[in-house]
Amino acid sequence: MARNVETQGKLVDQRFQSTALYWQQVYETRDLDALIYQQRQAAALRLVEGLRLPSGAHILEIGCGAGFTATALAERGYRVKAVDRVPAMVDLTSQRATRAGVAEGIDASLGDVHHLAFPDGAFSVVLAIGVTPWLESLDDPLREMARVLKPGGHLVVSADNRWCLSHVLDPWLDPLLAPVTANLRRNLRRLRQRPVRAVQASRHSIKAFDTSLSAAGLEKIAGLTLGFGPFSFLGRRLLPDHFGISVHQALQSLADRGCPVVRSTGAHYLLLARKPPPSRVESY
Repeated sequence: MARNVETQGKLVDQRFQSTALYWQQVYETRDLDALIYQQRQAAALRLVEGLRLPSGAHILEIGCGAGFTATALAERGYRVKAVDRVPAMVDLTSQRATRAGVAEGIDASLGDVHHLAFPDGAFSVVLAIGVTPWLESLDDPLREMARVLKPGGHLVVSADNRWCLSHVLDPWLDPLLAPVTANLRRNLRRLRQRPVRAVQASRHSIKAFDTSLSAAGLEKIAGLTLGFGPFSFLGRRLLPDHFGISVHQALQSLADRGCPVVRSTGAHYLLLARKPPPSRVESY
């Protein structure tokens, strides 16, 4: 298992080191894919704001990427530790913090979710947005997140939803057919002499993710799914981007209102969890 985790980590590092500029641009463009990532970030920030933390509260962001979320948190008056396994991402976070005038509120450094270099109970909030799809296993990382949380502290975390609507409707993307379609893609790329993508994101069902969260000693407080589209058939997009955005917004509105089925089929599962405070022993 340790070798698998190490191998997975290296492949993920290579992927994100080579695509760092994309993750800087994705929060500044307006196509459908970018819009969904932007709405996921906005929803995560709303969950943090709802906690009504005091100014100066200590927050850890795992997988800080290009630094947009860390910067937004620092602008709200929080003290942010931002970690990422990829040097390019740490550099982008530091640069963005400096440009935004909040460099004093953000400490960006290399870090691994499997072995966080912080003491127990160091943070009021831990964020891990877009991290879990790239992990070999959820167990140790979720336990590490719980370890560095204060008792009564909160985790905001996301997962890629195994049963998202866009994948269910396209057999090419269906998780149950993933081994078959992945093999077809590899063969097609060989014929076209294109490099094979070395690592694939993992998707988790809501039930399975909640079970892993509970096993790490965390209590789910709230959960939602978001992101509908782009819709495709056999891997080819069916809708022009402007129309896809309209469809996404209509479905997201239904999901936000708790519409059965739709509310559970967004691309991203975002949830708020709490580390229980110590049990109180009554004295008489």
